[in-house]
Amino acid sequence: MNQTPLKEHLYDNLSVILPQLKDMDDLIHEKKTLPHGQVVYYLYIKEMNEAMQIQTFLKLLLQDHASLTKEKLESNLSMMTTRTVKTSEELVDAIFQGHCVVLINGFQHAYILETHGTKKRNLGDATSETVVRGPKIGFIEDINTNLALVRQRLKNPDLKTVDMKIGEKKYTQVSIMYIDGIVEPSVLKEVKKRLKQVTIDDIQDSGVLEELIEDNVYSPFPQIQNTERPDKVASALNNGRVAIFVDHSPFILIVPASLATIMQSPDDYYERWIAASLIRLLRFTSIFLTLFLSAIYIALVSFHQGLLPTTLAISISSTRENVPFPPIVEALIMEMTIELLREAGLRLPNPLGQTIGLVGGVVIGQAAVQAHIVSSIMVIIVSVIALASFTFPQYGMGISFRVLRFVSMFTAAAFGLYGLVLFMLVLLTHLTRQKSFGTPYFSPDFVFSYKNEDNSIIRLPLKNQKKGERHGQS
Repeated sequence: MNQTPLKEHLYDNLSVILPQLKDMDDLIHEKKTLPHGQVVYYLYIKEMNEAMQIQTFLKLLLQDHASLTKEKLESNLSMMTTRTVKTSEELVDAIFQGHCVVLINGFQHAYILETHGTKKRNLGDATSETVVRGPKIGFIEDINTNLALVRQRLKNPDLKTVDMKIGEKKYTQVSIMYIDGIVEPSVLKEVKKRLKQVTIDDIQDSGVLEELIEDNVYSPFPQIQNTERPDKVASALNNGRVAIFVDHSPFILIVPASLATIMQSPDDYYERWIAASLIRLLRFTSIFLTLFLSAIYIALVSFHQGLLPTTLAISISSTRENVPFPPIVEALIMEMTIELLREAGLRLPNPLGQTIGLVGGVVIGQAAVQAHIVSSIMVIIVSVIALASFTFPQYGMGISFRVLRFVSMFTAAAFGLYGLVLFMLVLLTHLTRQKSFGTPYFSPDFVFSYKNEDNSIIRLPLKNQKKGERHGQS
C-alpha cells in the first residue's frame, strides 16, 4: 500500500488527514498557538484517551521557548511515552488505536502520545449472551466507553459516528455508528429520520427507543436486534448495518434486522461451520417446538385421535385416565406454572433463582401428576418446550414465541389441526410482509443463500466466502 509522507507545512498534512476522519463526532481535534507563535494541532478520540496526560503535554509545549526545536521538544517529552510517525496512514491508524496524535508546524513527523483512557467502571461479561468460545467483554452504561469499545475492534477510517439529542425538554444522547461505503444509504437516512421524530423525553434505556422507531409496533416479533457484545456490533457494522447507542444503556440496537440475524449467536462464527450450521438448525427447530408442540398435542387428543399410532394412543389414554380436565386446561395449568417459575427465577438472586427453577419444576410436576391434575406426557411436553425456548439468542424473541404459543394452543383447542394450519399460514404471511427499516424481515431463501450467508441457516466455510465478504465476528 502506498504511504503518504508527512510534510513540514501543518495545513498540507491536515488537508490529507481530516478528509479521512470526517463525520466522526467523537473525534477531538484542536489547534493551539504557542507563545512564540508556533502552531500545534492535536487529534484524539474521546474516551479512548486520558485527558490529564494530554493536558500535561500541552503545558510542556506552552512553556515560553524562543523556538521549539526538536531537541527541546524531546527533552520536554522525556517524562511521557511517545513515538513518532512519518506517514499519514500511520498517523490515522494511531488515532484509531486510541492514541493522541500531535502535529507541529515545521516538523515532517507527528508525535504519538500513549494516552489510553480509563473506563468509567470495570468492564464486565456479557451476561445476556454468553458464549463458550470468544470474547467475554460486554458494554456498560456509558455511551462514550461503548463507542470506544467498538472503535478498538474496527480501526477503520470509514467508521463514522453521528451524535444526536432526542426529546423535547429532557434530551437523551444517542449516537449512530456505521461504516461509510458499506452501509445502505437508504437505511442510514431512515434511521436518522426516525430518531429525529422521537419527542418522548423519558428514555431510560434503548428498549424504550426500540419501540419508538420500529416499523410495526403491533407485530409480536422484535424488528430491531439488540446486543451487549462489542464483537456482535462490529460484525453487524461490517455487514453494512447501523448501530444505535443510547446513553446509560448497555444494550446497543442494530438495524435492519431479520428473523435469521436475530436467531444468530456469536458462537456461530467461533466454531466450525458444520457445528454452527447444525446449531442454527436446532434453534429453528426450537421455534417449531415452542410454537406448536403443545398445540399439536391438544389437537390430536381432542379431535384427531385416529392419527395417532394405536400403541401411543393407548399410552396417552392411560396417563389421562384420572385427569378431570380437557387437554387445553391441562396444558394451560402446566404452561402457566412454567412461566411463573421462569419469572420467579429471573427476579430472585441468581443462585437462588436457578435453584427455584430446577427444584420447583421437578417438585410441582411430580406432585401434579400424582394428584391427577395433569398427565405425565403433558409434563414431558412442557419440559421440552421450556428447554427449546431457552435456545433463542435474543431474549425478546423468546418472549414473542412464548406469547404466540398460547394463541396456537387456543386455536388448536377450537379447530384442531385445521385451525393450527390456518394459524401457521397467517403467521408466515405476517413474517413475509414484515419489514425492518425497508428490508425484508423473512425471505424464502433463509434456509440457504450463497449471496447472503448472514441471513441463512447454513453457514458456509469462511474460506468459501468471497474476498472481502463480511463474515463478521472472528
